Amino acid sequence: FAPNPRLFSLAGATLSLTPREHAVLEQLVVKAGRTVSKAALSAAIYDFDTDADPSAIEIYVHRLRKKLEGSRVQIATLRGLGYLLRHDDPAP
Repeated sequence: FAPNPRLFSLAGATLSLTPREHAVLEQLVVKAGRTVSKAALSAAIYDFDTDADPSAIEIYVHRLRKKLEGSRVQIATLRGLGYLLRHDDPAP
């Protein structure tokens, strides 16, 4: 039995993501165009026995933003609500 990992790539190159960065990006992609709360992201990456530092989500989002630089994909912060994955269409 071999797991089938879902890989993210950018400009044809696979993004090097930690498991938690991958989980955060996966949640944002699944809900692209909709707001994803910090609580929802925490639930996706931590189990019930883990004490999650609330600032950890901010750190993972910061790292993902750096890895997505130069692409048309952006993670927007909606203060008090959560995060939103945006895809900028190229200018005509």
